[in-house]
Amino acid sequence: MKNAILVFAGLLISCSTAAAQATQSPNILSKEQFLYYAASAVVAGMYCGKLELNGDFFLGYEYATGVYPPLDPDFRAEVAKIEKDARSDIENYCKAARLMFYKGNKPKPLAGPFLVDKP
Repeated sequence: MKNAILVFAGLLISCSTAAAQATQSPNILSKEQFLYYAASAVVAGMYCGKLELNGDFFLGYEYATGVYPPLDPDFRAEVAKIEKDARSDIENYCKAARLMFYKGNKPKPLAGPFLVDKP
């Protein structure tokens, strides 16, 4: 009986480990997503007076992946494109940016904690 319980427990642990390795966390952003969201957050930081970039989140992502947005060749073009779109309706852009990127949202921001309150 002890052997059967131990075998069952071993199978359970190995199956759960295999399942955990097979599934990727949905909270991990791809490089393209991160660059687009970072560009959107930079524009929000420029035009939404009460918000600024969350440096800890940017540094953590850079440390984990090696992606540093200002050095990416497509980043500045993306910022310029988003900035042009945001200027047409700053108020609604800031509302959307707060929903998507503000660290203080409960339960969490829709995309990632790119923005925090200015001190």
